[in-house]
Amino acid sequence: MKFSPNIWIPILKKFYQSLEIPSVVYGSQIIYVNLGIAFESKDIDLIIYDVYPHTVFVNAYKKAFNEENVRIEVFVKNKETIYHLFTKYGVSIEIFAPPKDESPLTIFPNEILFKEREGISYLTPSLEAYAFIQANRKEGIREVDVSRFKQISRLE
Repeated sequence: MKFSPNIWIPILKKFYQSLEIPSVVYGSQIIYVNLGIAFESKDIDLIIYDVYPHTVFVNAYKKAFNEENVRIEVFVKNKETIYHLFTKYGVSIEIFAPPKDESPLTIFPNEILFKEREGISYLTPSLEAYAFIQANRKEGIREVDVSRFKQISRLE
């Protein structure tokens, strides 16, 4: 299921501001932060520099949404730690902690930028880094990414 930007943007904003660790906007949210163009999304993606106790994310969620009950799953897939927070709004928040030698944060350190969007300062990869990452996916470039980049190019 995909969610409208009207749903996921307020969640991103609140959660991102409540995090007390460096985190980088990832996935299609990179386009929103860099250009202000938001697409429907199945989840909110963030990437972090290191593995943290899951309580860091539970506490950030509690602080952001003033909720006591938080559902989180933490698992490791191909050496990458993934935190999956389930929100009461339907959209989930996925936080990725890849091994440092495979992380876009260490592969493209000069392409991680501060961008301000609607009064919030985000860390985000550049659009060029995002395009490179998407074009070099193990399973190949996705049609949804091609479509998004076509839409962006028409707007510029």
